Amino acid sequence: MHKNHPSLFAAIHVGSEQVSLQIVEYRNLETIRVLENIHRQISLGEETFQTGRIGTDTVAELCDILKGFRRKLTEYGVRDYRLMATTAIREAANQPYIIDQIQIKADLEAEVVDMPQEIFFKYVAIFRKMQVLGLTGGKEALLFVDITSGGLGITLYRNGRILYQQNIHIGVLRIKESFNKTQRDSLSFQQALGEYIFSVIEPVRPALAGHTIRYVVLSGPDTELFLQMLGRKTRSALDSVKQEEFLVLYKKLHKLNLSQVMQAFALSEAKADMALPTIILYQQLLSLCQAQELAVVNDQFLDGMTVCHIAQKTKHPWMDEIDKQTFSLIRSLAKKYHQHDGHSEAVAAVSLQLFDKLHRAHGLGKRERQLLEGAALLHDIGKFVSLRSHYLFSHRLILSSDILGFSEKEKLIMACVAQYHSKGTPRPSDPTLSGLSVQEQMTVAKLAAIIRLADAIDRTHRQKALKIEFAFRGEELLVTVTTREDYALEQWTFADKASFFENVFGIRPILIRQAG
Repeated sequence: MHKNHPSLFAAIHVGSEQVSLQIVEYRNLETIRVLENIHRQISLGEETFQTGRIGTDTVAELCDILKGFRRKLTEYGVRDYRLMATTAIREAANQPYIIDQIQIKADLEAEVVDMPQEIFFKYVAIFRKMQVLGLTGGKEALLFVDITSGGLGITLYRNGRILYQQNIHIGVLRIKESFNKTQRDSLSFQQALGEYIFSVIEPVRPALAGHTIRYVVLSGPDTELFLQMLGRKTRSALDSVKQEEFLVLYKKLHKLNLSQVMQAFALSEAKADMALPTIILYQQLLSLCQAQELAVVNDQFLDGMTVCHIAQKTKHPWMDEIDKQTFSLIRSLAKKYHQHDGHSEAVAAVSLQLFDKLHRAHGLGKRERQLLEGAALLHDIGKFVSLRSHYLFSHRLILSSDILGFSEKEKLIMACVAQYHSKGTPRPSDPTLSGLSVQEQMTVAKLAAIIRLADAIDRTHRQKALKIEFAFRGEELLVTVTTREDYALEQWTFADKASFFENVFGIRPILIRQAG
């Protein structure tokens, strides 16, 4: 394509309740023009949550919709696309067969994204909208709340940093399907529903305590229902709802049964059935932080897919800002477990310096560099649980944490690198590596070898090194450390850790102390 012509990209999202297509043309992140926005309703999530799988007829209906989308791509001449499936297909027992049928019948390559990735794409789209509207630079915090059919993502942002992030399996449709029809018709249903939601999200409260939150920023398919119930007939870039206005709606809804909800808000039975769990969930979230306003933006998962793709394709510096937010969350996680900030930062800095020097030797890219940095910042958090076996608990704590922007597979790689930061040899027989491919296991070994040397250089956790330089001499890596202090412990530790590095890279590291 001529360099002056705009590029084309298509984002396709297979969600729990609808399948969507967005086709855009762009030159950069500031010049995106939407050519098509198509949404087709389909009940995938209801089947998954009720039976654990998606039926043959529904899969056939899905493939027919995607065939139509494929024709649209051909019509526009779109070759660059991404098709992502989220909760419903992700949790379906017959997921691999569905993906295969999409490939064969619709001629589309599909990828199933996990919950952290799903929340991340939504966050990127919504944060960008709030930033464009000038609402991200104040001293007050923003609480981004993404509610899907099957999940809830909570992200606390303030002044360029993500302070907290938690993903919970409690989406509106999942909440509804947790109760059978008899239970939903019971006079006790509203009380039981409120208590159920409270029991799941109440543990989030301590993380939000002490923060003044300007907006609870809502996203997800059920925001349309919310605005409809408020009588908002047209959407704007941001719909603001004062706490007082919301509470009027909440109190009104609280007194009505299903048929009365249908009549009062002109809703179908299916939508009315979703109204109560939606509004009670909003009310519980609002009570966690005492925010004065709810903000609803109309950006969706598709928009996040598009923004991320274009930013990465055009190497837009805006993605660096998102990366900084991601690592601010990792640092908040390290602080939560009282990790020694000076040491972890020193290990991260040296690890990245060594990674860059070894570029030709490891053959890894930017994403692996980020995984190394994350592992370095979190490698000692296991000491919060056990000093003796801290490396094992670092692995477990990383895996059990929500880290926005990293997939579950990437978290596993970080966790394994942290586990091997001081000792041990990654082997295919190791149960902790069982979820990784051979190539991914090799990535773990390379990153662990790097972080192990970096950790040895600051063995005393006192940052004795004034300057660190790396240079190659044949098959040797000369590591020159300038310091004014006694450096014996670091030198002995380095010599002990060097053999693993040599085995992985075929390069012998040699530490040279230089007086400062």
